Order: sequence, then structure tokens, then C-alpha cells
Amino acid sequence: MSCEEIRVFAVTFGQDSDLYFADDEGLECDYWKKANYALQHQIFRNISNQVLMVRPGPENAVMSVFEPMTDQEMTPGCGVHFTIHYYEDNRFEDGMSVAFSILVENKTYCMYCTDEGEEKTVRFREEEVPREILENSSDIIFIQKSVSPTDTQAFKFESSLMPGYFLAFQKVENLSKLILKRCDEDHVDESTHIIVP
Repeated sequence: MSCEEIRVFAVTFGQDSDLYFADDEGLECDYWKKANYALQHQIFRNISNQVLMVRPGPENAVMSVFEPMTDQEMTPGCGVHFTIHYYEDNRFEDGMSVAFSILVENKTYCMYCTDEGEEKTVRFREEEVPREILENSSDIIFIQKSVSPTDTQAFKFESSLMPGYFLAFQKVENLSKLILKRCDEDHVDESTHIIVP
């Protein structure tokens, strides 16, 4: 038998049949709060050593692809330097909650997940990463998970909005496209491994 303290809160049912706490002091809501640290100028590579690049597309959209790129080509503002924003939360996830932003042509874009009919995919929209997210799921939050205990640079990023879907790359003609891919947690799928040096 445990000697741990168990907290009990008085509750009441409202006229709308919702459950209300008589005193909510000490209760925590499910939400994410931006931590006071971020990793800036991060370059993401796939296992083929291609660099994730975000660039302007048609009709004010932005596109993301993995391309071969030399260090000399990676200049500030060229669409390859991501910021990883860390979020604190009160969940017990198997990883860190993160959001991604990037500066392209003096505009900040945030990576998000979306469901476009039959396809779950990743897009970028012009916005700053929020300080707080008062929801229990978000289209911009990913859970950063280690690929292996010995590799400190390879990660998988699972969507918090769509559990079981990970950032991945997929060959399309001569380029690799950033996608969301359904993947079992225990299954090794190298297309979901993103290198963050």
C-alpha cells in the first residue's frame, strides 16, 4: 500500500449536465506553454543527406522539399534554417513537444499538419509560433522522439494532432518531399528519421 497523498476535489453537475469543480485551485488544464529556449539555425537532413528547404511557391504558398545542398549555399534567409521551439506540457509523452518555424524572404512560417481529404500532409503558413496553446491537441505541435539511445542527432517527429503519423520524406521524381506518414511506433522506417545536427 502506498503512502502517497491522493487529492480529492468536490464536484457538482450544472444545469447543462456538465461536471464542474467546486474549487479548481491546484488543477491543471491540458495545454502547451512555450519554453524559454529554442534551437535556432537548425538544418534538417534526411538519411540521404539531403537538406529540407522551404521556398516560395505559387499563390503565396510555400513548398518544402529535400534537396542536395552545399554548406556554401546555406545562407541566412535561404529557407533551410529552422527554429525548433520547445513547449512545456503536463502530459507524460515519450518525447519533447516542439513546433517548427522558418524565415523565408523576411516572413516567418510555421509548420503544421492538415488533413486534405484522403491525404494527411504537412504545410507551412505565415504566422509566429504562439506562446501558449490552450488545447489538448495542436496542428503545429510534434513530439520529438529519439530513434535510438545511442544516436543523439536522429529523431522522429510525431504529430500531436494525428497520433501515429510522423514527419517523413518521400521520393517524388528527382526530389524528396516532406510528408506525414503512418508508422507503427516499433517499426523501423528510415524515411521518418530526420537528422538534426
